[in-house]
Amino acid sequence: MIRRRFVHLLVSGILFAALGLKSRRGDAASPYSFKHGVASGDPLADGVILWTRVSGGKGESVRVDWQVATDAAMRVVVRSGYVETDARRDYTVKVDVRGLPSGTQLFYQFVVAGIASPLGASRTLPVGEVSAARFAVVSCASYPTGYFHAYREIANRSDLDAVVHLGDYLYEYGLGEYATEHAEELGRIPSPTHEITSLADYRSRHAQYKTDRDLQAMHAMHAVIAVWDDHEIANDCWRGGAHNHDPGEGRWGKRRDAAIQAYFEWMPIRGEARGKRTKIFREFRYGDLLSLTMLDTRVYGRDKQPALAAGMQNDEIHRVLFDSGRRLLGKRQERWLRESLSRGQDTTWQVVAQQVLVSPVRAPDLEPLIDPDGPSMMPREVLDNNIVMSKNNPPLLLDTWDGYAAAREDLLADFKEMATNPIVLSGDLHTSIAGNLLLQGEDDPVAVEFVTTSITSPGFAEYLPERHPGAVRDATLELNPNLRYMETDRRGWLCMTLTAVECTGEWHLLDDVGSTEYTSSIDRRLSVAAGKIANGLYDS
Repeated sequence: MIRRRFVHLLVSGILFAALGLKSRRGDAASPYSFKHGVASGDPLADGVILWTRVSGGKGESVRVDWQVATDAAMRVVVRSGYVETDARRDYTVKVDVRGLPSGTQLFYQFVVAGIASPLGASRTLPVGEVSAARFAVVSCASYPTGYFHAYREIANRSDLDAVVHLGDYLYEYGLGEYATEHAEELGRIPSPTHEITSLADYRSRHAQYKTDRDLQAMHAMHAVIAVWDDHEIANDCWRGGAHNHDPGEGRWGKRRDAAIQAYFEWMPIRGEARGKRTKIFREFRYGDLLSLTMLDTRVYGRDKQPALAAGMQNDEIHRVLFDSGRRLLGKRQERWLRESLSRGQDTTWQVVAQQVLVSPVRAPDLEPLIDPDGPSMMPREVLDNNIVMSKNNPPLLLDTWDGYAAAREDLLADFKEMATNPIVLSGDLHTSIAGNLLLQGEDDPVAVEFVTTSITSPGFAEYLPERHPGAVRDATLELNPNLRYMETDRRGWLCMTLTAVECTGEWHLLDDVGSTEYTSSIDRRLSVAAGKIANGLYDS
């Protein structure tokens, strides 16, 4: 009842109005406020990270008090304390609160100079026997591209244990660059207006995103377990550079480290920024039901993406893609993942959440499917080259595990050896996908994959001008029987429900992110049975 009451107040805006800028001690003249909301993340059985930012600081150190309670009225306080923040951490606040009761709905609030923050809710991890768990899975939220309706939908849910964010929480581009065509008419011009490369730039972009009311509502309602993808730093980045970085933008390491520092300041994530040595791979446990392993397939150990040239024959392509020296996780993270899978063997499900598509996907011949003169976000020369390249049905995208095929075989072999019911969660593609994951030469899946679409970022339809709606999707599914589902045109989120019997993915898709009015519906529901991963996915 308390949780449902909290949802009602949060969605109606009553809590924000009553608590967001209300002075507890009547200090109406205070210069401080909490205009970026509150957030929680990285829950443990006895702890959680609490986050906020103090606006109004002018260089001085600011004391921020915090409290955690078991009721929304904040009367039954179980932990409290204070921290100091200043300009060195951009006036952000992170508290790793421990000593909390397990499997419990909790509420928290910050106060500075008599001004109280909005109220936040979070949940610690359960221990022992757990009958069910439910998560929202999201990725790819481009602020200038559209409204964050999916975040609002998630905030409206009172039955979620946490939100798993698989990256591209923000985008680095400036106005006039990727997916900003409608930014001015939507009132969502990126700040700063240029491509972000410095620490000040990344901080400013994080700050803008966290002024979005729908994003604030989601953070205030649920704990977030997040990893970055590429756009929190730069497009198609790897450990030594990025496609969207050139020498004129300065040294790559300096830009990467600035982005990582801002991320750790502005996100409710445990740990610290350590440049190229930063580790965001970590694990969470929901009693005996599931282990959740979060990977970094983007920065920590990724080698540079391969390149294919027009006219290459299939045997040449195979040699490039199956180069065993090219790794996506890096050797250290690979060893850590094997250890994590081993630790999770006493749970029913071993869930591995990471950024990019694992399923192999061969591209269909695009020439009969698309109109090269039609509207596309892709430059004409790039579109023409993709049409030529598609003749031999090569892998669709080499920034995914398809570009690291030998490493993928090792990953799937580890699943087969060390996991009982492995589930992979992926994002990045702005496309809803589900697939069975098979080792080469074998007929039975060793794992299944659920891919969430984007919050707003454009999908295939904006890049490939189809002659008939759904033509590329249908041809891709026909060519890739390992895929059970693909939806390319609508944005939204993925709801994952796990019990001792079954794991189910439910794609909640929106009809429009470019309008303030929209509808949401469940497009597909697919499941896999515990102990029967080899049978693969089925409709439920």
